[in-house]
Order: sequence, then C-alpha cells, then structure tokens
Amino acid sequence: MRAASDYRMLQAASLIHEEREQDHLVRLAAALGEESTSLADLERLATRAAAGEDPRAQYGPNGLEQAVAEVGAALTVPPARAREFIEAGSVLRHQLPFTGATLGAGRIDLPRFLAIVRRTSLCTPENLDLLDKLIAEAIETREPMSMTRFLAMIDKLIAKIDPAATRRRREVVDKDRNISVRPDRHTPGQARIGGALPAEQAAAVDARLNAMAASVHNADPRTAAQRRADALVALANGSTALTCRCEACSDDDEADAEGAEPVPAEPESTTTSDQVAPRPTFHIVVNLSTLLGHDDDPAFLDGQGVIDADTARALVSEAQRCYVNPDSANTAQVDRYAPSKKVADLIRSGESCCSFPGCNNRAFHADVDHSVPHADGGPTDPRNLKPLCRFYHRIKTFAAGWRDYQDPLGEVFFQSPTGHTYLGNAFTGRDLFGSLTRATRPPDDPARQRIDTIRTQRGAAVKRADKRAMDRWNEQNPPPF
Repeated sequence: MRAASDYRMLQAASLIHEEREQDHLVRLAAALGEESTSLADLERLATRAAAGEDPRAQYGPNGLEQAVAEVGAALTVPPARAREFIEAGSVLRHQLPFTGATLGAGRIDLPRFLAIVRRTSLCTPENLDLLDKLIAEAIETREPMSMTRFLAMIDKLIAKIDPAATRRRREVVDKDRNISVRPDRHTPGQARIGGALPAEQAAAVDARLNAMAASVHNADPRTAAQRRADALVALANGSTALTCRCEACSDDDEADAEGAEPVPAEPESTTTSDQVAPRPTFHIVVNLSTLLGHDDDPAFLDGQGVIDADTARALVSEAQRCYVNPDSANTAQVDRYAPSKKVADLIRSGESCCSFPGCNNRAFHADVDHSVPHADGGPTDPRNLKPLCRFYHRIKTFAAGWRDYQDPLGEVFFQSPTGHTYLGNAFTGRDLFGSLTRATRPPDDPARQRIDTIRTQRGAAVKRADKRAMDRWNEQNPPPF
C-alpha cells in the first residue's frame, strides 16, 4: 500500500511540474507582449529560452522551481528532495514505465526506485527502453532482496546493456569527490564529517581505519567505533598506528615516562618497532578472464558493490590474489568443522553480503555457517554453507523458533517464529559471475538421477529407431542408389 501511494505521489509531482511549466510560459508570453498564447507561441517561447535567453531573472521562477516549492510544501521536504521526486516522477512516466509499474504493484519500495533512477541517469536514451524491460523482468521474477543485492543486480544489468554508462559514472564519481567538516546542529561541541569518494578509494580508507582499530589489545576500553574515530584523528596527525589504551600499555607508558632519560628528538618519519602500521585489507571478486583482459565484465568490491573492470584490474595489480576453482571446491566434502580457505572464499564470493533476508553486512566479514549443523551430521560442503554475519548467526543458532534451509542450488530460506518463510539470497555473486553458478544439481540428487535416466533411455531409443530406419533405407536402396 505504501509503495502504491509513493507511485501516485511521484506521478502527481511530475504532473504538477508540467502544469507549472505551462503556466510559466503563459506568464512569460504575457510579460513579453505576446498577444496570443497558442501552442505555437508557447513552443516558440520555449525555443527562444533554449537558445540562451534567461527569462527567470526578470520574470520570476521557472516552472521547475515553482513545482519544487509546491511539492516541497505539500510533503514537508527540502527543495533537493522535492526536485528528486519530480525527476523520478518524470522518469517513471516517460522513460522507465515498466520499472515504475513494479513500484505501483509493491514489488519494490520508493528507495529502490530512486536508486534505479540515479543509476540509470547516465544511460543513453536508446538503451533505456531495453533496460526498463530487463529491470522490470528481474524484479518481477525474483523474491525481495537486501539493498546491497538489489543494487548489484541493477549495476550488472547496466554494465551488460550500456557499458559506456559505467565508464561515465566512473568519471562523475571521481569529479564529485569531496570531504566536508561541519558543526553538529544538534549536539554542541560536536562536529560531523561527511563526503563522497570513488568506491575503491573509500574502501581503502575504510580498510585502513579498520586495520588501525583492530591493532590494539583486546583489553582496550574503547568501542570499535571509538577506535575508528581515533584512528582517523591519528592519520590526520601524521601517525599510521593507533596507541593502545589498555591498562598494561598505560602502565608501561607511565613507567617509561618516569625513568626515561632526555634524548635528542628523532625525525617525525621514524617509526618504532611496536608502532608498525597495520596492513589494511579489502576484498575484490573478479573473473580471471577479466584480469587477463579477455573481457570487461564488472567486479565486486566487498562492502561497496559493483565496480568496472578497469578499476578492478588497477586494484588487483598489486594485491595478494587467491584463485578459486569452483569445480574442485564444489566437490570438496570434509568432516572437519572449519572449511578450508578456498571453500570459505568460494562461499563468500558466491554471495554479495550476509545471507539473512534484508541484511547488507559484508560477506567477507561474515561467519561461514552450516545450514545443517555440523554436530548433527551437516557436512562442511559448499552445498551446506553460507555467509551469516555474527548478529544473525547468533539469532539463527540460539533464538527460539528460527529455522533455515539451503537447497542444493544454494538458495537459502529462513522461517521466522511466526511461520513466515523468506528467501535470503534472491540475487547473489553467482548471478554476477557465471563461473560460480551451480548449473547442475549434485550427482547424488535423486531427482537428477531419475530425469537423467529418463533422458538417457529416451535418447537411446531414438538412436536405435534411427539406426533401424537407416538400415531399412540402405537395404531398399543398394548402390549405386
């Protein structure tokens, strides 16, 4: 119901804009002394405005500005938000009508439709028609999914239909990079830091802060969020390491200060042995064929989303690589509890994020969970493993009433204590990377065995009948035919 209401709201915003543009042209015609306000006159005025004339300064706000004010007042939203609704309404009506219909039907919500509008803004008009149909089809044929999975699905389609748009987006995000520091309007004495960076640069900053925050002892009294904030300040002060504040380290620092002899100051670039900069780590999933330049399929940057092939190749050029052969990893089945590194990498690469419905937590920061518990005989096999973030891993394991099931093709279902069942991974890394796709059921699957037997018998019968027909023809038509 809410999605249907948002669908009508976007349409209304677009229609208001159209009316205000017409009203503006009528007022402009009157102000310019035009005696007629026919459609031809209005079109002529619009042409003159497009040629370089700026009637706004002299004759008041244009139609879009008036519509922004009206929509903003009606919805109590800022001008930028009202403008976004107006633009989305126009796209819904004229450029992506099939995708817009999925909003009206409640298949997606407003944030997801707005994300589609933003992501397709750089696509060429000739590609939008096909993209509209493919996006609508993907939405209609898949279960609801988390925002991380949803955006990966949209980016995959855009990269396939309009790869030039992906390259143009790279140029835009690089141009729009910025960092801002502003006072917090709500808390005196506090400031807020925000900004926008290309995905790979943001991942590098994020990984550096995580590495510095994790380098201190477990007894450090600060939370993980506080350590990340202190790590950013340390970087700003020129340090690449974070000082531990646990009791033992604090006592050592006090003892050193009391018994230390004055020594000449060392250059700022000197780093002591116990202050080695921690190594930042982030994960990229990419096809080997893309790294070798055989194709330009997109890659996936854990925690950020889909990135273009050129960016992936640049990032991986100096990275530590781990090659995973899906065929050998899929057939691996061991009795030990912890999966091997290659199996764990395959499981995480096969998903975009945590497998729980709606969760966006990173796959490579998640636990590798057994769908059938190992203690109950569940194998440490890709068909029985999935990534679950620590929060939902604990919910699934210890909360009463929750159940989960993983079918042989990797689909993960969760049943809540109320009996509702949800699909957790409607779009996965296997959809992004064809080499990870589990195209067949396992050899021991009884359904596959039965169908394979039927098809084999049918094929053999056809071959025998064809051979008999050929033999009869040869007997009836001896050489020289």
